Amino acid sequence: MNNVKAGKEMKLIINGKTVEFENSTSAIKSVLTMIQQVLDQETLELSHLIIDGIPVYQDYENYLNERINIITEIVAETLMLKPLIEETLGSAFVYIGNAIALLKPLADAFYHFPGQDTWNQLADLLEGIGWLMDTMSRIDEIEQLGQYLPNYDIWNEYVQAMKTLHVQIPELEQALISKDHVLIGDLLLYEILPVFEIAEEKLRFLVPSGGTNAS
Repeated sequence: MNNVKAGKEMKLIINGKTVEFENSTSAIKSVLTMIQQVLDQETLELSHLIIDGIPVYQDYENYLNERINIITEIVAETLMLKPLIEETLGSAFVYIGNAIALLKPLADAFYHFPGQDTWNQLADLLEGIGWLMDTMSRIDEIEQLGQYLPNYDIWNEYVQAMKTLHVQIPELEQALISKDHVLIGDLLLYEILPVFEIAEEKLRFLVPSGGTNAS
C-alpha cells in the first residue's frame, strides 16, 4: 500500500524554508524531525500542518503514513511562542476573573433549587476549567519556559494552585452524579473559588501590564 513510484517527491514548507523529501514512509520521521528542529532553533510553536490544502491538527505521523503515496506539499503553520503564551495567559486571566464573579451566585443557586440555567452554567464552568488545565499543561511543557515569562517562580505557584483542581473536580463530578446540590454549592464556594482567587492573583504578575490590557 505504501510502495511509491521512484522519483516522486513532496515539499515541506516551514517558516520560509522549502525542503524536498521522497514520498516514502521512511521519510516521514525526517519530515517531523526537521519541523521540530526549526521550531527549536527559531523559538516557534507548531500550530498545525496544511497537507495538500487540508488543515491537520493532530496525529501527523498517521495522517502522513496513510497518504504518503499522493502527498505533494506539507506546510507547517507556526506561531511565535512569547506572543502565544502572553495571549493565552491573558485569556486565562480574563476567564478566571469572570468565573470568580459567577461562582458565589452559582453556589447560592445550588443551595436552593437549581434550574436548568444553573446546570448549564455549571457545565460551562467545567468546560472552562478543562480549558484552563489543558493550556496550563501545554505551556508548562515548553522547554526553557522561564525566558518567556516575567517571573517563573510565580508561574510555578500558579501551576501548583491549579493542580489542586485535579482533586476537586472528581469530587464535583461525583456530586453531580448523585445530585447533591448542597455539596456542589460547598465545593464551588469553598474549594473552586479560593483556587481561582489565587490563580487570578498569580496571573496578574504574568500577563502584560498586570492584566489591565487583557480583554
